[in-house]
Amino acid sequence: MRRSERAVTDPVEIAGILERATVAHLAFLEDGRPAIVPMSFGFSREAERFVFYFHGSGEGRKCACWRRDPRVALEVVGRNEFLLQSPACRSTCLYESVMAEGVIEPVTDPAAKARGLDLIMNHCGAPGPFDYPAAMLERTMVFRLVASEISGKSNRI
Repeated sequence: MRRSERAVTDPVEIAGILERATVAHLAFLEDGRPAIVPMSFGFSREAERFVFYFHGSGEGRKCACWRRDPRVALEVVGRNEFLLQSPACRSTCLYESVMAEGVIEPVTDPAAKARGLDLIMNHCGAPGPFDYPAAMLERTMVFRLVASEISGKSNRI
């Protein structure tokens, strides 16, 4: 990172940025080309690693790509604000972001799926508790990404 003074390495600070973020952008390879999909997400810390959860259909473009190559990258932006100055070259952006990478995998155990869905719902602001009918859990795909690498960056005053 060129601006090392902006690095965020404290897991508590990284978690704070993740809590303020509303959308995760997942990057993957599609026939050798990069592709990005915005996703709702939830996260937790498990065994000193950040673990991200996503949900969706088990069909379609992203699932087909993940099955061929489960390596993905993730990016989220917490707070972001432009400070416009005069002259324009003095303008800046106050931001905070997190980037991670790892391998995405489907969650198949119903209890683990429900936990992942709870984390997503909580992150979206829903208070819970939640009840998921067995038939809904069966047809809903939940995906899990254990971050093998994670870093944060912030330019907040």
